[in-house]
Amino acid sequence: MFLVAFDFDHTIIDINSDVHVNQLFPTEEDRKNADKNCAQFDCWTDHMQDKFRQLQKLNITENDYIRNMQEIPLTNGFSHLIHYLYSIPRSHLIIISDSNLVFIETILKYYQLDHMFKDIFTNPAYFNKDEQCLIVEQYGQQTCPTCPSNMCKREIIEKYVRTKFDEPVPVVFIGDGHNDVCAAKCLKKDDLVCARSGYRMAKELKQQRELGTSELQAEFFEWNDGKDIEDFIKRNRIK
Repeated sequence: MFLVAFDFDHTIIDINSDVHVNQLFPTEEDRKNADKNCAQFDCWTDHMQDKFRQLQKLNITENDYIRNMQEIPLTNGFSHLIHYLYSIPRSHLIIISDSNLVFIETILKYYQLDHMFKDIFTNPAYFNKDEQCLIVEQYGQQTCPTCPSNMCKREIIEKYVRTKFDEPVPVVFIGDGHNDVCAAKCLKKDDLVCARSGYRMAKELKQQRELGTSELQAEFFEWNDGKDIEDFIKRNRIK
């Protein structure tokens, strides 16, 4: 048994799903006005909820969101990577993402990948049918002083391994951003961290290593596309 934990934005998909919804504003002026009218929040999730309410005022519907999400491309090679990992006996695939459940489920279903993931950890979301508004809530975290209030991926991985498996299992963590660094640093020497080349996760982990402040114990690998990860795992990790 082994666990593969994927980030979503700029990892499974090649852009940020929260940013992509800006295309739903009828005009650029509408978008700018919405940004101007959005309240200031410490948490990005709360900011997105305010943006969804701005879109509601412009009569953006559930079907509009669905079409918008279906326009988003997967990162090159990731469909094949997910199929490959899913095919390995005793593999266990999950997603841990700062996006939201509506966006992730819509995209996975569109690309016929939804059945390949055991669990999805993200900000809860649903459509309020009465108001015709997308509602998103913070996933929440209790233990980490450095991660945002809505999510600590380290906390999720540690709890998941502790509660889902009878014994420690190898973990492959695949991500790209600053909010993936905390999770990467909790992994052990037999685990694998796959960081997208040129993005903040890779830059920060390499900088910490150069400065002698690195806490990373897991093996570190930089990737440009899904094939890089698949080839590395075939050569080094899982036969």
